[in-house]
Amino acid sequence: MAINGVSNSSSNPIASAIGATSNNLVSEQAFLQLLITQLKNQDPTNPADPTQFVSQLASFSSLEQQTQLNTQMTQVLDNSVTGLIGKTATVTDPSTSTGFTSGTVSGIVYYANGPAVTINGNNYALSDIQNVSGS
Repeated sequence: MAINGVSNSSSNPIASAIGATSNNLVSEQAFLQLLITQLKNQDPTNPADPTQFVSQLASFSSLEQQTQLNTQMTQVLDNSVTGLIGKTATVTDPSTSTGFTSGTVSGIVYYANGPAVTINGNNYALSDIQNVSGS
């Protein structure tokens, strides 16, 4: 989508803010800068369709709410995982003859794809937990 008054040159702060490719995520600040630039540079004899602005603002609002929800869910997960420390857990462990290992959760390790519990010196994904009991 072309925006009047916004060029692709690297000297343009708006173009720099959104990155060189369309695959980059647009930050909240960059979105607002684009919206303001679009408003400032529109043709007064042919103004932009107001429904497009409403649609863009609704999309932006939805994205902001999803970001906040993701942050809150991460906090809930982090808080619930730390509650496992000191508890006895049974986890799936294909390296054992029974396929399971039990032990006290001694710590939490955070990986890019989520937290893991440390049991008997080994780290296990939360999805490996089969049972948790009090200490």
